[in-house]
Amino acid sequence: MTSTPMDLLTDWVRAGKFPSTYSQLDYPCESCRSPIYAGRLCHSCLGTFRTAALDIQSRVPRRTTAGVFSVAGRAKSY
Repeated sequence: MTSTPMDLLTDWVRAGKFPSTYSQLDYPCESCRSPIYAGRLCHSCLGTFRTAALDIQSRVPRRTTAGVFSVAGRAKSY
Protein backbone atom coordinates (compact mmCIF):
# COMPACT_ATOMS: atom_id res chain seq x y z
CA MET A 1 0.00 0.00 0.00
CA THR A 2 1.24 3.51 -0.73
CA SER A 3 0.51 6.81 0.89
CA THR A 4 -0.49 8.26 -2.50
CA PRO A 5 -4.03 9.71 -2.38
CA MET A 6 -6.63 7.58 -4.19
CA ASP A 7 -7.83 10.59 -6.21
CA LEU A 8 -4.34 11.05 -7.62
CA LEU A 9 -4.04 7.35 -8.50
CA THR A 10 -7.44 7.48 -10.21
CA ASP A 11 -6.34 10.49 -12.26
CA TRP A 12 -3.16 8.66 -13.30
CA VAL A 13 -5.10 5.54 -14.36
CA ARG A 14 -7.59 7.70 -16.31
CA ALA A 15 -4.69 9.52 -18.02
CA GLY A 16 -3.06 6.21 -19.01
CA LYS A 17 0.15 6.84 -17.04
CA PHE A 18 0.62 3.17 -16.16
CA PRO A 19 2.26 0.71 -18.58
CA SER A 20 0.10 -1.59 -20.68
CA THR A 21 0.85 -4.47 -18.29
CA TYR A 22 -1.68 -2.76 -15.99
CA SER A 23 -4.37 -2.47 -18.69
CA GLN A 24 -7.04 -3.98 -16.44
CA LEU A 25 -6.92 -1.17 -13.87
CA ASP A 26 -10.35 0.34 -13.45
CA TYR A 27 -11.69 3.43 -11.75
CA PRO A 28 -15.20 4.62 -10.85
CA CYS A 29 -17.63 6.28 -13.25
CA GLU A 30 -18.01 9.91 -12.16
CA SER A 31 -21.78 9.56 -12.05
CA CYS A 32 -22.74 6.11 -10.73
CA ARG A 33 -19.36 4.85 -9.45
CA SER A 34 -19.45 1.65 -11.60
CA PRO A 35 -15.97 0.44 -12.58
CA ILE A 36 -14.80 1.67 -16.00
CA TYR A 37 -11.55 1.40 -17.97
CA ALA A 38 -11.71 4.52 -20.14
CA GLY A 39 -13.33 7.94 -20.17
CA ARG A 40 -15.20 9.61 -17.35
CA LEU A 41 -18.63 7.94 -17.59
CA CYS A 42 -19.80 4.35 -18.01
CA HIS A 43 -21.78 3.37 -21.09
CA SER A 44 -25.11 3.59 -19.25
CA CYS A 45 -24.50 7.06 -17.78
CA LEU A 46 -23.12 8.33 -21.08
CA GLY A 47 -26.36 7.26 -22.80
CA THR A 48 -28.45 8.94 -20.09
CA PHE A 49 -26.54 12.21 -20.38
CA ARG A 50 -26.61 12.08 -24.19
CA THR A 51 -30.41 11.57 -24.15
CA ALA A 52 -30.85 14.47 -21.72
CA ALA A 53 -28.63 16.72 -23.87
CA LEU A 54 -30.60 15.88 -27.02
CA ASP A 55 -33.87 16.55 -25.16
CA ILE A 56 -32.62 19.95 -24.00
CA GLN A 57 -31.30 20.74 -27.47
CA SER A 58 -34.70 19.95 -29.02
CA ARG A 59 -36.43 22.35 -26.60
CA VAL A 60 -34.16 25.35 -27.21
CA PRO A 61 -35.20 27.56 -30.13
CA ARG A 62 -32.67 27.55 -32.93
CA ARG A 63 -31.43 30.77 -34.44
CA THR A 64 -32.04 30.57 -38.20
CA THR A 65 -31.07 34.03 -39.45
CA ALA A 66 -29.99 37.29 -37.83
CA GLY A 67 -32.75 38.40 -35.49
CA VAL A 68 -35.16 35.57 -36.35
CA PHE A 69 -35.80 32.42 -34.30
CA SER A 70 -37.70 29.37 -35.49
CA VAL A 71 -40.09 27.98 -32.88
CA ALA A 72 -42.07 24.93 -33.99
CA GLY A 73 -41.82 25.97 -37.64
CA ARG A 74 -42.90 29.59 -37.10
CA ALA A 75 -40.37 32.40 -37.50
CA LYS A 76 -40.40 35.07 -34.83
CA SER A 77 -38.48 38.33 -34.97
CA TYR A 78 -37.17 40.17 -31.99
